[in-house]
Amino acid sequence: MKTMKLLFVCMLATLFAYAQENVPPYMMTDVEVTPPKFTAVKYSPADNTNSLKTYIANNFKYDAENGEITDGTEVVKFTVNTDGSLSEIKVVNSVSPTVDNLITSILEGTDYMWMPGKNNGVPVAMEKEIAIQVKLGMTESAAKDRDFTEIARDHFTKGSEKLFFDQKTKKAIKHFETAVRYRPYDQSTLYMLALCEVDRGNTEAAQAYVDRFRKLGGDKDILEEKLAQDVKSVDSYEQLSQLFANK
Repeated sequence: MKTMKLLFVCMLATLFAYAQENVPPYMMTDVEVTPPKFTAVKYSPADNTNSLKTYIANNFKYDAENGEITDGTEVVKFTVNTDGSLSEIKVVNSVSPTVDNLITSILEGTDYMWMPGKNNGVPVAMEKEIAIQVKLGMTESAAKDRDFTEIARDHFTKGSEKLFFDQKTKKAIKHFETAVRYRPYDQSTLYMLALCEVDRGNTEAAQAYVDRFRKLGGDKDILEEKLAQDVKSVDSYEQLSQLFANK
């Protein structure tokens, strides 16, 4: 039985999904929709090739006195208005409060540096989400070798072991939270966090993970088909199913 469960955990850890940050223009109900694009300077149609990641890296000034910092993948969403300004900046996946403050402050300084999104050529306010990998205290070559996917997979596996082998939900959550800090778009980790939160009676947090799972296009039925009976045997599975049934 233990061998079968170990095989299950290994299989589960391979389900990591990869998100695409750069979304090309696409057609929807005969309306051409073009996502907003960062320009690094006040928007000019003649120059729209600058990189937001480079801009953030160049302006990421960390002082140890500002607070504790760690590495991970910071996800922030905001609205790009028709005049290239930003509003409603919100952290979706936090690396640490210090990183939250640093990146939010940098984004606030990019007002009017955005080419607005358009519908049929007409500028419209649009929501955008960005993911920034934060790697600290390392040389450039060492940073390239630091694989966030492998780190997340390791914590995902440990979280699964704590949940299914030891029935220690709180310890499982810590590992899943670390996994999602590095790989915030992994749908299987979000699902497992929702399951754990239901198991400890935190319905509000569980619903938030369910909503995020849906927004990322997660398919509960396909995921559960891969998970076989292990997840369905957890006592809180039926409660989780009810949250997924909520619209």
